[in-house]
Amino acid sequence: MDHVITHIEIPAPDMKGITDFYTKVFGWQIMYDENYSLFRIGNTNTGGGFDASAKPAADKTGPGLVINVEDIPAKLEEIKAAGGKVVMEKTEIAGGHGFYAKFTDCCGNPMQVWSKT
Repeated sequence: MDHVITHIEIPAPDMKGITDFYTKVFGWQIMYDENYSLFRIGNTNTGGGFDASAKPAADKTGPGLVINVEDIPAKLEEIKAAGGKVVMEKTEIAGGHGFYAKFTDCCGNPMQVWSKT
């Protein structure tokens, strides 16, 4: 058994807002429902759900979700325009492992973006 992650659940106290956010910023395909929406990432079998009954951790801790992007500064601008907040600008990862930045989505979930350049 590979023990791969098969499903991720993201707190979504504002279901309409969060589904609009991830559709607009990352192009995720979302099957909308006001209580629980499923999402698929691109043309993959990777995805999860947005849960309206779950709330983001008040202290912004917990497992991190890192999303691969091509241009971190451009994506951070999209994130801000869609109602997210930049927590940390583009930062180099030591040892040639690329770059990352931290943000919160429109519901306050802590997230990250990563790129090789």
